[in-house]
Formats: sequence, C-alpha cells, structure tokens
Amino acid sequence: MHAKTTFHRDLEFGAKLGAIIQNADERAKLIDDPKAVLSELGAASDVQLFADTADTVHLVIPAEIDAARVAAGDETYFEELGKAALGSCYYEDLPE
Repeated sequence: MHAKTTFHRDLEFGAKLGAIIQNADERAKLIDDPKAVLSELGAASDVQLFADTADTVHLVIPAEIDAARVAAGDETYFEELGKAALGSCYYEDLPE
C-alpha cells in the first residue's frame, strides 16, 4: 500500500509541476521563487531549481551509481544513466 500511495503522490506532483512548466506565467513564477512555488506543491524546501536556456543545459548526476554494473560495462545501464541525466531535454538540430 505504501508504494501505491507514494507512486500516486509522485504522479500528482509531476502533473502539477508539468502544468506549471507549460504555462509561461507560472513557469516565470517558478523560476523567480522556486521555494515558494514548490512549497505550495508540497515539495521539500531544500530543492534546487536549474532552468535550461538556449545556451545552457543542466545534467543531473544520480546520487548513487551501481558500481558493479559500471565495472561490467553494462551498456543498458549506461543508457539508463544517460536518459536520467538528460531528463526530457529535446533540442532540434540547428542548421549549419
């Protein structure tokens, strides 16, 4: 039951955060005062917010790495780490 509750809570939080990010005014508020906006959503006050720009992309490095999978050269794991680091970044190919 705990896992279902946690999962449901995470989905609700993600949906609310997604709605904020997609709304220009709400996104600006989030960037200007992330602690206030995130606290309204029930997030911890020690969350750091990094907003990508056209010139800057932030990569998230996982707190824990499976050393055994890294040592084994597990390509699937490397792909998982890459996806986690990039999140949902999407950049169109720019003309040369």
